[in-house]
Amino acid sequence: MKLEANSTTLPRALSPDIDVSLERDVPAERHYTLNGKPERMAWVVLFGAFFVCIALSLAVPFLGWQFLRFSTIPQTASAESSPVRTDQVTPVRVTLPNVTLPIAVIEPTNIPENSRIETDTTDNVRAGVIFFDQSNVTLYKDTQIILTEMRQPQFGLSELPNSIIVEQTRGRAIYAVSLPLPVFGNSSTRAKQFLVRTPQFDVWLNPGSYTIEVNADASQVSVIDGSAITRSRDGSREFFIGERQRVVAQTGKPLADPIPAAQDLLVNGDFAEPIDCTPNAQGAWKCYSDQGGDGGDVNGSIGAVTLDNRRGIQIKREGSNQNSAITGIRQILDRDVSYYRDLKLSASVRVENHSLSGGGYLSTEYPLILRVRYRDVNGDEAEYVRGFYTQNENKNPTANGEILKAGRWNTIVSSNLLALPIKPFRILAIEIYGSGWDYESYISNVQLRAE
Repeated sequence: MKLEANSTTLPRALSPDIDVSLERDVPAERHYTLNGKPERMAWVVLFGAFFVCIALSLAVPFLGWQFLRFSTIPQTASAESSPVRTDQVTPVRVTLPNVTLPIAVIEPTNIPENSRIETDTTDNVRAGVIFFDQSNVTLYKDTQIILTEMRQPQFGLSELPNSIIVEQTRGRAIYAVSLPLPVFGNSSTRAKQFLVRTPQFDVWLNPGSYTIEVNADASQVSVIDGSAITRSRDGSREFFIGERQRVVAQTGKPLADPIPAAQDLLVNGDFAEPIDCTPNAQGAWKCYSDQGGDGGDVNGSIGAVTLDNRRGIQIKREGSNQNSAITGIRQILDRDVSYYRDLKLSASVRVENHSLSGGGYLSTEYPLILRVRYRDVNGDEAEYVRGFYTQNENKNPTANGEILKAGRWNTIVSSNLLALPIKPFRILAIEIYGSGWDYESYISNVQLRAE
């Protein structure tokens, strides 16, 4: 068969004399332009790179400086049991962060931020916490705090303060805030923020000593020495508190103005509320009498009076026929006073007359007696007694007695009861009474002031 040269039926691959090029679609070369001019795009890229370089050269040192200034590292505190009596050690409960069950702590133990510390409800228990800056807090019975924050700047160049934030949810604690610490490698000192938060207020403590008490209805802070700033939790009121001042905040009420730190532990010591001597009567003061063992049956009387513009109580007994008896009032306190530094009993007293000379045969029978019953740190009971009289014709003993002019008001103030040879730990009761044969005495404005 003869093939025609111009035949189109023969595949090109079978025609070696023909130059064949594969036909493909080749994309056109791309050019990035700005408004059709590529040189403009080149300038944009160049300047963009320049500004990015400048931004990075500024941002990196700035961010590094900010890191040096604001970087902090968490610190730990040391917690331990500090019992009142070393022969009865009660552990302190510490709940660590992200842990459900508490651990019992006796010996010094390092604990981190967000740890919760709780004490038992027994009188003997105490807990001591020492912070990284040597500030410390002593927790009394049935007290709980949370170490919300304990932070120190990481670098000496930082101007941030050391920061300690404690949340106190209940109980009583005494805080001792240390002086600022020197900065490592620097002659200056590091400022500090020591903040205690209660359900009713926030208080910033300067170096010094403070007592903070929290219960279900109120919180109060007392400045032993130093100064503080307290602010209500809603931010509505803020006060500066100076030495020997305190602030009380009650739930649902505005933050109260600062008042003197000393407080009266007695209720109705001014006798503004009447005293009811009937059986099962209500009120802080309870009447009582004691005929002793000599067979007498003549009781004295207790009555409210206003004498020389003073409201007070009359203690009177007559018709005794030289038979001794006690007539008095008593207020039960049962209160721990070990955390106070000063405790004084004061009153206005007046003795009108009495038939038994001096303090009686055993120096225990005065027409007016003030007695403080208390327990010491070992639980043993003791008492502070002070008697008053106007005559001692028979030269009876007068230990713990003080002679007064008859029919005159006298203001008496005890020495610091916490400096007694047997130091009070818990005040049990205050008793005011007359003892002896016939007597007539008055008392007004009784206070047991603690600070």
